[in-house]
Amino acid sequence: WTVPDRNLHNDSAEVVGIASSVAEASATFTPSSPNASIDRATALMTPDRAESYRGEFSAVVEDLTSRNVSGQAQTVSAGVEAIGPSDASVAVVMRGTQNAPGKPTDIAVLALRVVLTKQGGKWLVADVTPINAH
Repeated sequence: WTVPDRNLHNDSAEVVGIASSVAEASATFTPSSPNASIDRATALMTPDRAESYRGEFSAVVEDLTSRNVSGQAQTVSAGVEAIGPSDASVAVVMRGTQNAPGKPTDIAVLALRVVLTKQGGKWLVADVTPINAH
């Protein structure tokens, strides 16, 4: 009876780590290497999600690069909302900072829901969505 409990504990720790990494990468950007965080995030995603994620962020990357904006995010808290043998949902709260030339640093609290699925014994991100603040 300890094996299922240990597996749940291990899976919970793994999905929280993956969700935090993807969430941070989603809000981190440097004009000098604009695709680095996208590559970091998509490496942890299902192939379908990685493809759509790249498409969603290509215009954002172009805009931020043209304005020389950089951003950084750090996880404040992350926890499992729900988990089963092959699906999980993790809430991630981050502190994000954005810097643009000639403007004060913009600091925000960002909350994301990261949905994961287990494929071939490996947890992968299937979706990343904002958690509405209202």
